[in-house]
Amino acid sequence: MEFEIIKNGYLECDKGFVTLGRGMGKKVKIPVFCFFVKHKKGNVLIDTGFSSSFKETWGNRLKFFMPVLENNIADCLKGISVNYIINTHLHIDHSENNPFFNDAEIIVQKEEYESACKPMPYQKPAYSDKIDKNLKYRFINEDLDLFGDGAVKIIKTSGHTKGHQSVLLNVNGKNIFIAGDACYSSENLKYNCLPGIIWNPDKVMECYEMLRNLKNTQIIFGHEEIKK
Repeated sequence: MEFEIIKNGYLECDKGFVTLGRGMGKKVKIPVFCFFVKHKKGNVLIDTGFSSSFKETWGNRLKFFMPVLENNIADCLKGISVNYIINTHLHIDHSENNPFFNDAEIIVQKEEYESACKPMPYQKPAYSDKIDKNLKYRFINEDLDLFGDGAVKIIKTSGHTKGHQSVLLNVNGKNIFIAGDACYSSENLKYNCLPGIIWNPDKVMECYEMLRNLKNTQIIFGHEEIKK
């Protein structure tokens, strides 16, 4: 199995949105990643990032989060078949490019889709203004071993959002845990910092504890530069 990290770009924002209560008022640039997996049973894209049209689609969000585009995912994978999309969640910076891969089956927790279609007021700005309901969704309610061989496992990690999920990969014997926004950064984990956008703080803390207990596994945090 092949695994590729694609850096979508950055979001410029107040650090308080990343580590609630730490560094508030300080401007930071946090990375946005997508991940491409080539498996013998199909190609998988984990998160699709923000689009090149963010200046038109993000609206008032641009007052708080300014995207800096490095790689448009639709261009990076142009001409390459994407069979499955796994969205860690449906916040706009993780899913805006979903419609560009309209032949792919989108695997998402049912609770996440419902939250995106009718978000609570405190979560509404984080979701896209319009969810494309005509895409090919597969709704799940729990963990899923996508190919049945342990190579791509979806792990439900509610907390940041009600239907958040992470992905555990086994890439040629190496375990890689793509946390998504179950944990923004190693600083969040170290200091038990909540993210600035949150559904359930207790569930976030449960995710942090789960991450601490992972053995022999590389953790890729949702918005932290990836150590090689």
